[in-house]
Amino acid sequence: MNEIADDQNGQNGLAIRTRALNLWYGDFQALYDINLEIKKGLITSLIGPSGCGKTTYLRSINRINERLGYVRTEGTIAVLDHDIYDQGVELAQVRKQIGMVFQRPNPLPISVRDNVLFGFELHAEGRKRMHRSEKDEIVEQALRQVLLWDSVKDRLNKKATGLSLEEQQKLCIARLLPVKPQVLLMDEPCSALDPKGTKAVEELLWELRGEYTIVIVTHNMAQARRASEECIFMLMGEVIEHADTAEMFVTPAKKETANYIEGRYG
Repeated sequence: MNEIADDQNGQNGLAIRTRALNLWYGDFQALYDINLEIKKGLITSLIGPSGCGKTTYLRSINRINERLGYVRTEGTIAVLDHDIYDQGVELAQVRKQIGMVFQRPNPLPISVRDNVLFGFELHAEGRKRMHRSEKDEIVEQALRQVLLWDSVKDRLNKKATGLSLEEQQKLCIARLLPVKPQVLLMDEPCSALDPKGTKAVEELLWELRGEYTIVIVTHNMAQARRASEECIFMLMGEVIEHADTAEMFVTPAKKETANYIEGRYG
């Protein structure tokens, strides 16, 4: 196997299955025996105090942690039935199927149009000769999907770095879509935005749910409650609880979860 297949059914409705995942930064163990099943097409939030392993786990799903030479990982993460840590898996295919959005928007210092096409043109299907009208259609479709088309359609040839933070973050999501990922990972995507921008991105998540599996790290309890269907609470590198979001916030099963949600620590 040299790529992740476009499996529409996944593992009986699962997009991501993690088994016995342990991760070390040098001698420091950051994740302990993570076992999780994340359902396809849902928005799942990761909550917990700083340093609990949320972002480390998120970055393990598309193997970004490997850029650090002192990271060691044990266990498996299967995305749509394929172990992404298998020796035969190509990183380019992992990154194609699993898009990542970071805390601060990171548009490239090129035009809005070229930002949207950037990832698409890196992959084989984007390198074939295409008419400009075909590429224009790809750009418009991606920008419409992230509810950005109407505000930038007259600025497609302007530098993306001139957009507002909210627009930049939406553009970073749009940049992923032409590659047709199955999973979108979001690491505190609203942390740099004002309340209006946060509301806009949260509304966008609900627009994208179903077509994409979305996993979002957030420190904002209200956001986790508003913007996710399932919630995972982590503490000191371990998964404490994974449940329906509404259920977790009303009747958490674990005392540690209740203490965190009620603001007793973190």
